[in-house]
Amino acid sequence: MYKIFNIFYFILSHPLNKKNKIKALLRFIKWQLYVFFTNSKCIYNWVDNTKFILQKKEHGMSGNLYCGLMEYSDMSFVLHVLRETDEFYDIGANVGSYTILASGANKCKTICFEPIPSTFVKLKNNINLNNINYLVDARNVGLGDKNKKIQFTNNLGTQNRVNIDSKNNISYVDTITLDNNFTPSCSSIVKIDVEGYENNILQGGRNFFLNPNVISLIVELNGSGRLYNIEDEDIHKLILSFGFFPINYEPSTRKLKLLNSYNKNGNTIYVKNIDQIQQRCLKSKSFCIHTLDKLII
Repeated sequence: MYKIFNIFYFILSHPLNKKNKIKALLRFIKWQLYVFFTNSKCIYNWVDNTKFILQKKEHGMSGNLYCGLMEYSDMSFVLHVLRETDEFYDIGANVGSYTILASGANKCKTICFEPIPSTFVKLKNNINLNNINYLVDARNVGLGDKNKKIQFTNNLGTQNRVNIDSKNNISYVDTITLDNNFTPSCSSIVKIDVEGYENNILQGGRNFFLNPNVISLIVELNGSGRLYNIEDEDIHKLILSFGFFPINYEPSTRKLKLLNSYNKNGNTIYVKNIDQIQQRCLKSKSFCIHTLDKLII
């Protein structure tokens, strides 16, 4: 019951549902009934000409059905800041929400990483559905601070992570470092969603993140790093040392505002040159969200 209450609260309080709360709840109820009686997948039109596949227990992707953009500020930022000539690094891509936005809606190149084999299949299915194979370099590997094979959980859905518990179902996955494999030569935006393993990726990408072409980073700092004996504050300080500053993004006005620290209740967007990024967002085209009756953002 508590879980259902949290879902309802999230849907009803989401900024894109403020004028159509009843419709949002009906989308949730309709989808729950659909999977209960059919247990099959469905394809939905999403942003502009993109689509996504939704099936049971895909909690991250289902939020895009209920709310248009599950992570409103961060997803809007990706849509507004990216250009066709940019590169987007989707680290911890899951089934591909951000990859679809970057390469499907914005037509830029994406390099995405998803270590869990079963999830990687779903990611590839969404890439194929949107006919963006030519733009997406999808890799079934993890990222870290060393090239090695490590254990990942494979039974925790969107919270799959580098394993620390012998009771979990696991997959052995090859991990690589950003520094050993990538040197961005054009403007690049990075999204990291790795359930606490952020520090290892940052440590393995020091030169990568210092590269002036890496202009923005989106990362969640929610205490998960403690699983690997690292505090959010230490990760934040490391990010600052690369020349980034934390900002808040307001999609309705497309305005950026410097923050004093990282966001403790979700993702934090970091940028190196706030004026440059501000102009990008202000000059971006608009996008149509079909899961919200063609809402324009």
